[in-house]
Amino acid sequence: MGNSLKSSKQQPRSVAYKPLISVSENDNLNVFSFTELKKATKNFRECRVVDGEDRSSRKFYKGYIDEYIPSRTGTGITVSVLDVCSSYPLQDREISKIFHPNVVKLLGYCCEDDKIHFLVFEYFHKGSLDRHIYGKEEALPWEIRVKIAIGVARAVEFIHFIKNKPLFRKLRMYNIMLDEQYNAKLFYLESNQEDACRLIGGLEYEPPEFTVCVIYTGRMDMKSDVFTFGVILLDLVTGSKDTIRKERGKGLPTTRPSLLCDAQKIREIIDPRLRNDYPVNAVKEMGILIQNCTKWDMKERPLMQQVLDTLNHIARIKD
Repeated sequence: MGNSLKSSKQQPRSVAYKPLISVSENDNLNVFSFTELKKATKNFRECRVVDGEDRSSRKFYKGYIDEYIPSRTGTGITVSVLDVCSSYPLQDREISKIFHPNVVKLLGYCCEDDKIHFLVFEYFHKGSLDRHIYGKEEALPWEIRVKIAIGVARAVEFIHFIKNKPLFRKLRMYNIMLDEQYNAKLFYLESNQEDACRLIGGLEYEPPEFTVCVIYTGRMDMKSDVFTFGVILLDLVTGSKDTIRKERGKGLPTTRPSLLCDAQKIREIIDPRLRNDYPVNAVKEMGILIQNCTKWDMKERPLMQQVLDTLNHIARIKD
């Protein structure tokens, strides 16, 4: 990977993260009544539906919970309330609380009739990343795009570290949420069972080994997440998901990313909404990283720790 790839040696962690805990074992999660959530969301108004490429959807409600912090009377927080009954079934799922600044924080749940009906998360002010990249939102500056990439890489690297298994289809643009400062937070709900054979939509994110690893062995590798992350990086840079789709049809997923390594051809592929306001050398380094992440042979792809180190290096390039 040349000088764009940093050491894969694990760096000492400055924060002692707690392990994943299931809802039944977690005394710190807040248990909300249906009446409380109904009041917090003003009778479940202001619904936001997040649609996935696999035709799935999640229904969130914006809510405000008063006196959430007992020691500060009169205060409250804005939350996102997920309707798990109608939009995100929890069959065969372990709802876990992960403590990491780049993972959406689970605050509590509503459980009635021995069934979880709603999950309450911290509020993500800017919504999901796909709205900003594919939609009609105001174009994100280069620095913000790199910041988002670093945040997602931190989340993935952390989950790899504590779980020692890939995220599989959880790593998607619509699962990347943004807070008020455009800090990326991965929306992560762990599944005990993956719908491995469901080939509906989003296939441009799947690595070449997808069919062999999942259909025949039922397993994926953490390097498969690296491939998916490389595609997300490509979308971040180009502002489009058509690039990888066209190349996957030709069986050449790294052809277009290679243009990012050529200063004369960068304009052919980079998001035109950036209006030439980006450091060319940083884009070239990003192109090299994308190429390495999307290698056909998973053994040749870097680890997420290496990807994170490289992104931190790219963030410092200003020309």
